[in-house]
Amino acid sequence: MSEFNGNIGKLNAAIYRNLQSILNLKLQDVPIRGGQHDFLYVISKSEGITQKELSQALFVDKSTTAKAIKSLVSAGYIRKETLSEDKRFAGLYLTEKGQGIKAHIQETFLEAVDIVTRNLSEQEAEQAVLLLQTILSGVVEEKMRLYKKMKK
Repeated sequence: MSEFNGNIGKLNAAIYRNLQSILNLKLQDVPIRGGQHDFLYVISKSEGITQKELSQALFVDKSTTAKAIKSLVSAGYIRKETLSEDKRFAGLYLTEKGQGIKAHIQETFLEAVDIVTRNLSEQEAEQAVLLLQTILSGVVEEKMRLYKKMKK
């Protein structure tokens, strides 16, 4: 059993690296770093999202999100707008340049989902999602536990 458990991490890492390579190849005409595609995709699907919400949606820390947003703003793909209901927060929106690649980004991410599930039946794909959500939940719980422990 322990040998199998070790393979989960290896398989997950291999899937992630290969999927990132596919995304980078399909989005090579978009001059941003690979890791920023995810941020741009989520913003394109949820304009007005805050950085905190974006961090939560992508399960990354606030500093990673801040760096990606700074780069995407610099590149002219997104803009920050202070929220009228709470001036402490800014919503993230696509600029005209970002709107110009929105369809390409969204299409590419849908293609990635198709690639990942290509060899699975609908039932297997649903089961895989449930299992991955369960794994992610356990990992996030442990991360939060460790953060809390460090802050004490």
